[in-house]
Amino acid sequence: MDDDRESIAKQVEAQVGVRPPEALLDVWTGERPVDAAADVSVYGPDEIAERNLTYEISDYAPDLLLIGDDGGGDGLFVATNDPDPEVVLIGLGAVGTSDGTRVGRLSGLVAEGFRSINSAEDVRDAATPTGPIDVLVTHRPGVKALVEIRKLLHLSVPISALTAADAHYPMVVLTDVYHGRYAEAINQVNLRHQCLAVRPHVTA
Repeated sequence: MDDDRESIAKQVEAQVGVRPPEALLDVWTGERPVDAAADVSVYGPDEIAERNLTYEISDYAPDLLLIGDDGGGDGLFVATNDPDPEVVLIGLGAVGTSDGTRVGRLSGLVAEGFRSINSAEDVRDAATPTGPIDVLVTHRPGVKALVEIRKLLHLSVPISALTAADAHYPMVVLTDVYHGRYAEAINQVNLRHQCLAVRPHVTA
């Protein structure tokens, strides 16, 4: 069994350029099968390279590995530099522009057969804001990130106000706007810089 496990690991590493996480090897060797009730498909060692190539993951999200999907348009992604990575749900048509939804450590999901993926998707869908929101920069990022934020969010505030030594963070940069208009830009910024947050807008 150990020989088979190592053989599978080397085969996949040769194809995708990274060693698969141990928890994924547990699935592939049958030690931890996916629960039949879970609405997910975990790609096998013979198809994972082809799926990553099909969706051009190395071009759009080179730090991620696509390991499966939920059958509804979202892929299951893990970071390639983490031995026990978090699993992130990202729309397969939004790779590179969305930071997705974190649904738990791979080892934990594997241990329970991926059953919690379904409830995580329900929570994510329910969490999308429908009313007015405020958009905040949560901490002081680099100047390059602030220039990008100003451009993508179409801010009228001068860049000097964002970079000033006495600028206070978190900083509200948009108020009383709708999430749908800015969702793509927010996801795009957070994929690279993880510095934007939203909150419901409260009328004074």
